[in-house]
Amino acid sequence: MTTPLYDTPLPIRAEIGNTQAAAVRHWSAPGTWWTAVERVAIVEEVRRARDADELPPWTAPSSVPGLIGNHHPLPAVAVDVIWRVTNHVTTLTREWYEALVPAALSAGHYVELLSLVAQVNMVDRFADGLGLGRIEVGPAAPGEPARTTPDDAAVTTHWVPTAPSAAAGWRPTDQAGDTGLEPQPDVPNVLKALSLVPPERNIQMALIGSHYVPGGALSDDIGKDVWSLQRTQMELIGAITSAVNECFY
Repeated sequence: MTTPLYDTPLPIRAEIGNTQAAAVRHWSAPGTWWTAVERVAIVEEVRRARDADELPPWTAPSSVPGLIGNHHPLPAVAVDVIWRVTNHVTTLTREWYEALVPAALSAGHYVELLSLVAQVNMVDRFADGLGLGRIEVGPAAPGEPARTTPDDAAVTTHWVPTAPSAAAGWRPTDQAGDTGLEPQPDVPNVLKALSLVPPERNIQMALIGSHYVPGGALSDDIGKDVWSLQRTQMELIGAITSAVNECFY
């Protein structure tokens, strides 16, 4: 990076800055299913949902008069999903999902939306937790969505279709562009969840690798050599955070 993302004396590791910068560029580029304008709107809506007075999970923001503008770039159902996933992710059910997909959103649109919501919340919570300003997103880049689906995608282990070949695991590398990823052997189901839209899965895994542990090092006690925390300390923080967030994986 030639320009620091944050104006802070805090010693933020280069890997974090590099992957966050790649993610922010990714957000304002055309996606697989959503346009660049829509993707920037998704980022802005995640932030609005996070900062707003919390709605109960059963209240869709599209049902609240005046909450969504008449000329919003996103369909109302997308805004509803963003708010629900951002603020009430533990209330999601298969029935809720099946009421949306494919009647209101295609599976591809849903997976890409879900990944963007997760990415923005991850990067923003990092900044919020350190008392730093959130990274500004650039203007929407030109171009059209790719609208491609892996040939072997099917509903097997998840609510959404997943693709075994696209879910083949990833690890950091210096030869794979901004995301720093290359294929690896098959991985647990949690890492397949976004494989219907491979570019979203790739940037998500790059963020996880830089903020937590690279996929190829999950079985190593790497904290003492790379991070300022020991691996056991990292896992303790992760376990407590998961419990507070009602994440039972």
